Amino acid sequence: MTREKIYKGIAVSQGISISKAYLYTRRQVSISHHEISENETEREIEEFRNSIAISKKELTKIHSLSIERVGEENSKIFQAQLDILNDDIFIDTVIKRIKKDKRTSGFIFHEEISKLANILLSAKDDYMKERYTDIIDVKNRVIRNMKREKLVSKVDESSIIFAHELTPADTILFSKRKVQGYATDTGGTTSHTAIISRALRIPAVVGMKVISKHVLTGDTVIIDGFEGTVVLNPREETIELYKEKLIRYQAEQTRFTKFVDLPCETLDHKKIEITSNIDFIEEVDFIENCGHCGIGLYRTEHLFLSKGEFPSEAEQIEEYTHIANVTFPRTVTIRTFDLGGDKVLPTTIKENNPNLGWRGIRICLDRPDIFKTQLRAILLSSTKKNVKIMYPMISSLDEVRNAKIILDEVKEELDRKGSSYDKDIKVGIMVEVPSAFMLADEFAKEVDFFSVGTNDLTQYLLAVDRGNELISGMYQQFHPAVLRALKWIIEKAHNNKIKVSICGELGSMMLATPLLIGMGIDEISVNPAVFPEIKQIVRGIHYRDARKLVEKVLTFSTEAEIFCEAENFYLKNITLEK
Repeated sequence: MTREKIYKGIAVSQGISISKAYLYTRRQVSISHHEISENETEREIEEFRNSIAISKKELTKIHSLSIERVGEENSKIFQAQLDILNDDIFIDTVIKRIKKDKRTSGFIFHEEISKLANILLSAKDDYMKERYTDIIDVKNRVIRNMKREKLVSKVDESSIIFAHELTPADTILFSKRKVQGYATDTGGTTSHTAIISRALRIPAVVGMKVISKHVLTGDTVIIDGFEGTVVLNPREETIELYKEKLIRYQAEQTRFTKFVDLPCETLDHKKIEITSNIDFIEEVDFIENCGHCGIGLYRTEHLFLSKGEFPSEAEQIEEYTHIANVTFPRTVTIRTFDLGGDKVLPTTIKENNPNLGWRGIRICLDRPDIFKTQLRAILLSSTKKNVKIMYPMISSLDEVRNAKIILDEVKEELDRKGSSYDKDIKVGIMVEVPSAFMLADEFAKEVDFFSVGTNDLTQYLLAVDRGNELISGMYQQFHPAVLRALKWIIEKAHNNKIKVSICGELGSMMLATPLLIGMGIDEISVNPAVFPEIKQIVRGIHYRDARKLVEKVLTFSTEAEIFCEAENFYLKNITLEK
């Protein structure tokens, strides 16, 4: 019997599926590069034009299907691919070269489009590399159509797709076959597989390096989009465990609907606000499932990532206004562009240590034109007075004060025009670097609220790159230094009469919920998929017991001790509602 094996990757879309694997291998496209005679030139040009027309027809259909399934925002890549094929200058360049060089249309087209692709590849950041793949997809489509080859898009229904990589078109077309999950060797959180999977609510794990070399079509597999895990040839016991986990998850979702509108408070009436973190506007439908909760973190960098450039003011106003309207009367906290670090930079400059480089508020302050455009868009979207502004990666008081000056300048511009906006809009900061933690008392006097980004705070406090698999075990969110820092931040905020939320991964961890409540957190902003569980935990414990738990664990010196105590508390004290 084949032995069970577990593989880890990057969880990009939540959910659990147990099914058969389908290994998708894209057929390699061969290119004829021989010289042609004068008489053959027109035939090659006609073949090229026909393949362009067929490719445009295919992409138009895929674009329409994509809009239907995942919305217009997540379908822009197909329009971008169509734009390449509709570029008369590019098409004319290929035709002129066929005539001049007397080489096959496939060879000339391959060379010309590869120039575009290589420009993106040389940018040396993850986002641009993923856009390189999009251009290669266009190239392969056109060359395949020159050779009249069919695209193999049918897979076994209800299977989990494994591949080295998937193009946006692959992901959309496979979704018609009731695909249960995606797992790829390549990709990251900004890949189109990730974006489309989240929109379709299909579990996905990417960046698995060589998973496609270990899986065969027909293998039984489990994909866990919560943990970023794929289990190959699971044992019966493992399958049963995951079935139970899936049943529990589904039951919690169903049970939650019975008390979705009940107060979010502990058994001894300590109120805690639970809000959601969201990346894309399509995710706001989760708000209805969460009792019309607020949004504690709305990440705006996807607007840049999806376009490859900063969005216009009009585009931002449309997006922010829509999300404010959908959330009303609850609040939405809009974080200004948090680019750099593990995300793409708005430049091709390579940094040796991007996590300590040009990122977050640093980019905004260095590019006041971009910053002002975003702040203006946010203000013009705040007429319902339910919008808050949050600055990321703050490390000094000067940054807060300089951002305040720029915001005041934008307000003055709007006042001169007679524009309507929330003149008392709340402004807060992400507390995610050690200097902000150490100066929490001073920062609390400058802003209206704190939101703790535990992902970066943990990374910087422990000097552990959270994306480095060699030291992944050292990235400990229950580390005593992290919890003591959290307690300190909350105390300093409350001393200055401002509220504190948490929007990092720790907020979505069920074992951490009693600890956060015991520390006195005001708001927990979570991944929408775990909203029901977190709310039930809040409603199932006593605040006094959570405070005692915190008092105890803060005396511990190791993560293992804290984790064990938190787990015991969870098992003994939490009563989930029936």
